[in-house]
Amino acid sequence: MIVKENLCKSILSESGIPSVDYSVNPYVGCQHGCVYCYARFMKRFTRHKEDWGEFVDVRINAPQVLAKELSKTPKGLVMLSSVTDPYQPLERKYELTRNCLQKLLMHQFPVTILTKSSLVLRDLDLLSRFSSCEVGFTITTIVDDDRKVFEPNSS
Repeated sequence: MIVKENLCKSILSESGIPSVDYSVNPYVGCQHGCVYCYARFMKRFTRHKEDWGEFVDVRINAPQVLAKELSKTPKGLVMLSSVTDPYQPLERKYELTRNCLQKLLMHQFPVTILTKSSLVLRDLDLLSRFSSCEVGFTITTIVDDDRKVFEPNSS
């Protein structure tokens, strides 16, 4: 796994997803390496030669940039994350998703989260304090041998 720490200039993006106003992706790439991932197209926006699932760029200043952007952005539904899992294994170390959630909570932006990681449970203390919050949790299979084929690094 190639992991690179990067600085971002912006982190809150307008979303093209119906009913979602903004997206926040603190990571580019994903450690889960799901063979069916729809976000593989994101590789063309990187300088990576590695296959999707073999690299992650970590936007280490995402929470600080988000805090500035939220203060001048109209409220709207924020999706964490639209093209990567916000709770992939690197989140244990970097805590970018948790720190972004703290910023979103301060401004009471409604949030929706898509994940397949049990690490989301770590942030229940924050998630329960939002006036509007939903978590979509993917469970593709309960057979661990199948999970290892389709989602090799997921929980």
